[in-house]
Amino acid sequence: MKRITYILTAFIALLSCGLVSCMNDFDARDTVNAFGNNSINTDNCIKIADLKEKYADVIKANGLKKIEEDTRIKGVVIGDDKSGNIYKQLMIADASGAIVVSINNTGLYAICPVGQELVIDCKDLYIGGYGEMAQIGYTYNGKVGRMPTYVWENHVRLLKDPNWEHPVLRPREITSDDLKTLDKDKAPMLVTLNQVRFEDADGNEVYAKETGGNVSAVEHNLVFEDGSKLIVRTSSYANFAKEPLPQGDLNVTAILTRYRNIWQLTIRNVEEVKTNN
Repeated sequence: MKRITYILTAFIALLSCGLVSCMNDFDARDTVNAFGNNSINTDNCIKIADLKEKYADVIKANGLKKIEEDTRIKGVVIGDDKSGNIYKQLMIADASGAIVVSINNTGLYAICPVGQELVIDCKDLYIGGYGEMAQIGYTYNGKVGRMPTYVWENHVRLLKDPNWEHPVLRPREITSDDLKTLDKDKAPMLVTLNQVRFEDADGNEVYAKETGGNVSAVEHNLVFEDGSKLIVRTSSYANFAKEPLPQGDLNVTAILTRYRNIWQLTIRNVEEVKTNN
């Protein structure tokens, strides 16, 4: 009787392990398949650069245009809202370039973190420019704005699991000379700046102190070795907003953006601002 009881117990234990393993496998697959629109065709996607070129006049004029043709882009998230410094937006890139996708929701990183590959069905979405930087979203007061969450879910399909080793996540190293010649239509882009320093770093100045009023972001200058400067714009809602600006020489990886003819830098997370010892 004891032998039968032992065998039965062992069998149940093995069965339980098998069920747990199957459930774990299901959960891993379900992370990708449970969100978005899995009926979106992943073939015949166009390059992000080609999409931006097609609507270049609209983007340049900070206008708005509904995408009426069958148009799909495939890319990888290079910037999410986890730190709060990017707000209700994702930055999506392929090998040709990148574009901003605006969504009227927060916590986007929980489903679409950096490294997540996806396909966006752009038909019936809107494209335009904000500060002459290309953006996909929806219509808002005659300009391109944030698309409702249900619209986003119907127009996106997730592919695979997030991959931090994807080639588009390798930042481009740029210098102050590059900023003088780089085409601003390339923005946004993931970059690394070496041997730079914060102009205002004194041990007390923080990334984004509260200023009151309607100001939601604070600007500081990064200074290159030749004295050239680049604006770093930080949201007062970023989870590192109250941290002191690091002193000394730094290597910074961040998203290079534009506002009209001015380059700006958006830090994804404070861990990518590294002291160059």
